[in-house]
Amino acid sequence: MRSFYPCYSKEALATWYMPKEADLAQAIRPRFRNACAALTAVLTGDMGITRAAAEHGLCHKRLRSMVQRAPQMAQDGQPYGFRVCVPWGTYRRGDHQGDREMPREAGPHAMGQLLLARPEIALWISEFGRPLPPGRPPKAFDRLHSKIVAELKRLELQDFYPLNQADHGRRALLRFIRQRRIDHAEVVDLDTNSKPPSTLSEVFKGHPFSRTEIDGHRIDIEAVLGVALPNGGTVKRPITSMWLLVEIEVESRAIVGWILRVGRAYNNLDLSSCISKSLQPWKRRDLTIPGLEYAPGAGLPSGLLGSNSSWRSRIVALDNAMAHWAFDFEQAFCLARGGMLLYGRAHEPRSRAVVEQLFSRLERGALREIPGGFEPAKRLGDNKIRISNFAPNDHPIQLHAFEELLDVIIANYNATPHTALGDLSPLQFLQMQGHKAFAFMPETAEEDAINMGSVLVSLTVHGNRSQGVMPHVNYMYVRYRSRDLDSKWELVGKKLLARVCRHDLRSFVLMRSATTPLCAVRAAAPWDRTPHDETTRAMIMQWSKLRKDFSITGADCAVSAYVAFLRTQAPSSQQAIDQLARMEQLHNGAPPSPRPPRIDAPMKIPPGGWVSLDDEIDY
Repeated sequence: MRSFYPCYSKEALATWYMPKEADLAQAIRPRFRNACAALTAVLTGDMGITRAAAEHGLCHKRLRSMVQRAPQMAQDGQPYGFRVCVPWGTYRRGDHQGDREMPREAGPHAMGQLLLARPEIALWISEFGRPLPPGRPPKAFDRLHSKIVAELKRLELQDFYPLNQADHGRRALLRFIRQRRIDHAEVVDLDTNSKPPSTLSEVFKGHPFSRTEIDGHRIDIEAVLGVALPNGGTVKRPITSMWLLVEIEVESRAIVGWILRVGRAYNNLDLSSCISKSLQPWKRRDLTIPGLEYAPGAGLPSGLLGSNSSWRSRIVALDNAMAHWAFDFEQAFCLARGGMLLYGRAHEPRSRAVVEQLFSRLERGALREIPGGFEPAKRLGDNKIRISNFAPNDHPIQLHAFEELLDVIIANYNATPHTALGDLSPLQFLQMQGHKAFAFMPETAEEDAINMGSVLVSLTVHGNRSQGVMPHVNYMYVRYRSRDLDSKWELVGKKLLARVCRHDLRSFVLMRSATTPLCAVRAAAPWDRTPHDETTRAMIMQWSKLRKDFSITGADCAVSAYVAFLRTQAPSSQQAIDQLARMEQLHNGAPPSPRPPRIDAPMKIPPGGWVSLDDEIDY
């Protein structure tokens, strides 16, 4: 009889691969035998598809698909053969070998037909190697799609697929690339050895403290601050946002350092403070909130690992925010912290998946239950969902108490069993780790924590002997003087290095060189009374330059005058509310009080003369 398909001899069919019936379930073996008999009858030309399907109880569409696929070559270099007779073995669609004309409508294999008609577009897609994780695709994919659309418009193919679709085939292209990568994924042989490491991070991969991740997270709380007005009474105003900065160790999931900041954004000084906190030995706070207590064994690694408390990571992974690229932060990191800074790409939080997942767990587990807590909208146009049952106006936030709560939450998190660690807590996992070779454990943790908040700057010595202007230096709008500098007229006009503590600008040390101190200088009044950092001084000078009924001229203390001015502006200024909340957090809820100037503190001077290392032990 006449056959519309190529006919084969029984000897040729005998060379095709035949699955073993013993490998199939008992229930589907009869169906497999019927399919093999029907396929043999059609390929030898004894029967047509309709008759063979009827006699063997098969669907004629399935039998037709079996006949088409059986002679085709599989990925192992052999014909599919009787593998197509296995139930459900023929429903995987093969490569569409239709015509090479542009498709006019969306449908099955429309994208494949488009690539057959336009080989240059198929080449662009095959060369596209950027990752496409679940969720929103990266901008590189958007550029590829825009390039394809521009090429089709240049060819005036607006009436064809995909330009006749609302999204110009964007979703279909994304699905096509992802599915093709799955279909053509290489099968790794687990019995063979992997390639040797080529980078330093691959050598230490899997070891504790080989990598930490640090990032800032805007807390999902609409907090309200109660401000006491100068003329009596209080006013309640919302805070713009609160930021939680966390550094976490990726192998143990232990939080090694954190800090809370209030305002529209955090800066590089806040980032330095977070890393500095991970270097300081952790101590339990004197809790003031009733019913709040630490869990047994809770804490941070810097206070509970014994001889390993100074353990630091070799790599610190962070995103490319502007605060992370600041020169002052990188300088302090290289001087005090040490290690490598690994900056991630923009809009790819999955490169720091551990810290991002931590923020999600903290929000869902604790923070959203605080008055004003909410769940952000997940889609454009949706509204946020209120989670907390307490109104923020009825419970104004006290930031020093909230910081106390965060310390307990984070310390207890480190003592909570984790399923990925075999039901060990992060601290228990680290305590079980013995001393590792090449472990990064400097013995100068406390000194490095202080230096993490300092910076080395170059300043010019000013003065005029004829006019009676004594030698001095200027830093951040303020004049600094010292008795030891008054007689050094030869330094006027020259550059000197200064080691500045960014957390207390009342005084700093001038240096003859990078390691040799010259003298300590003190800020002029009214900046020499209350401790203040760079951010506070910048905010004070910003208000002073605006000339909105605020001036530090004649004030005994610039910081006290600044706080008093913020209270007068609180009813009408959101910026004043945020800055007042920040000052309340820095001073533990109490008004800033003057302290002895930093210049009175003993100054550490490097030793002079010869330095011998003869008594040192080499490990």
